[in-house]
Amino acid sequence: MTRNTFITLVALSTSLLVATAALAQGTATGPSTVHLADNTGVAYAGGPNDTINGPAPYPIDLDPTGPPWRKAIVSDPLTGFAGFGSFNMVETVQNVGTEPWFDWHEDLFGGALGVGWNGVLSVTVNGSPITFNETILGNSLWIDTFSQPVLPGDVMTIDKTMITTSNVVAPNVTLFEILEYPTPEPGSAALMGAGVLLLIRRVRRGAA
Repeated sequence: MTRNTFITLVALSTSLLVATAALAQGTATGPSTVHLADNTGVAYAGGPNDTINGPAPYPIDLDPTGPPWRKAIVSDPLTGFAGFGSFNMVETVQNVGTEPWFDWHEDLFGGALGVGWNGVLSVTVNGSPITFNETILGNSLWIDTFSQPVLPGDVMTIDKTMITTSNVVAPNVTLFEILEYPTPEPGSAALMGAGVLLLIRRVRRGAA
């Protein structure tokens, strides 16, 4: 194999990885939903404490051609929002698709309440805690390197916190919105990466 052929194959593998990642999206049965925040600064998406969409887990189906799940977090219709410093969001979702999930991606934007990511408190699958990594970059949060995948039918709960910069918001106002989607790609990426490493070894042997 010539060096030019090798470079072409590596470039092709890289472009395939980028294209695959760009398509890695999940959509809820909506795909836009509204979730209430109580006046202490806690919101629930799915599960027994979600007064709009609960008590069942919220169904999420991986859809490479669809949009991310868009959630609007709205202040309590009677009491509004009164708090400063932190905001807590607990999501209980179920993988109703056919692909396992290996990570979870969230983007914050808009709204009347200034928020930024603080961190992930816990991730559980079917009630059991799993280990994970988290990366915060601007308005984006990546939760990845799950110690076990979220298989079709599994229920995942994510408990995370944000930092707030606003104190009081009137009732029934959109505090902020989140775009979220799981991705199934790490397995495919690992296979492609293994292929690239094999090509590198072959080229090195040829050069030797």
